[in-house]
Amino acid sequence: MEEIKCILCNTDSSKIVIQENGYCGKQCSCSLIFISPRPRIEEIIDIYGHGQANISAESHIGGSFLKRLYAKHTLRILKKFIKKGNLLEIGSGGGYFLDEARKAGFEPHGIELNPVQANYITNNLKIACDQKPLSSNSFDNKMFDVIYHSDVISHFHDPIAEFRTMYKKLNPNGLIIFETGNIGDIDSKYYKLFTRFQYPDHLFFFGEQNLEQLLALTGFTITKISRYSIILQLFWLRFLHTIRKSTSSNNIQSPNSKIEKKYSFKKIIKNIYYLFLYCLRYIVGWILPKYKRPQTLIVVAHKII
Repeated sequence: MEEIKCILCNTDSSKIVIQENGYCGKQCSCSLIFISPRPRIEEIIDIYGHGQANISAESHIGGSFLKRLYAKHTLRILKKFIKKGNLLEIGSGGGYFLDEARKAGFEPHGIELNPVQANYITNNLKIACDQKPLSSNSFDNKMFDVIYHSDVISHFHDPIAEFRTMYKKLNPNGLIIFETGNIGDIDSKYYKLFTRFQYPDHLFFFGEQNLEQLLALTGFTITKISRYSIILQLFWLRFLHTIRKSTSSNNIQSPNSKIEKKYSFKKIIKNIYYLFLYCLRYIVGWILPKYKRPQTLIVVAHKII
């Protein structure tokens, strides 16, 4: 464990805004939230390499219908800027974005530190996947036209160094596209909507201005930001979390298990539910008010030559 300063301002902060699992999230005056003391890089790699992360490898591999809906949504945004080329995903999870990117005309490659997920991508999806962090010689020094990651930036031990490595791995006029939350920007009254912040998996929470600072520091210029309110999704997930806790404590089957037993077409029912979640996030969320409220952001940025 090590005490750190804000990586963008290089200043200390004593303002603790999040406490979870024995870790403290401090907020800088620039709005960045960071864990301090922070686990060392060796501890972080060990978390993912040995399956100790908050979300299991099996969960990442499961739920493919919803993950493919999310992937197709992001690819529609991406294809407005580039139609084909070598694509790298960092933190590939179950590999469904890579699979959909291949169908859309890209040459996919993945980086995934969890061996269960990496093996699934390599052996089941037949997509090249590296189990080591990105470096300049990853994939035999191959260069990429697109680098993508989703809900990964908060996991980076050193986001500035990671984005500088991405810059080096991109071809001229290459772009990065990533999705992340805006927790650094939101009013603290909304914190209670989050069932957990997944400390210490998450090391940083950014605001939109923080992302602009980070990208400018590492050689990128923002081309587009798509913003989606997730407040209704959080309300819904909070409600489900409460229901599960109460039914579990009373040893009663959850509503989902009753549905699965009652209907022979349980997969169809489940996929309809996933479609509802997708619409709640990206369609309803696009319309809802967003100022100082929880959002998910899809950021497209180009490499500055």
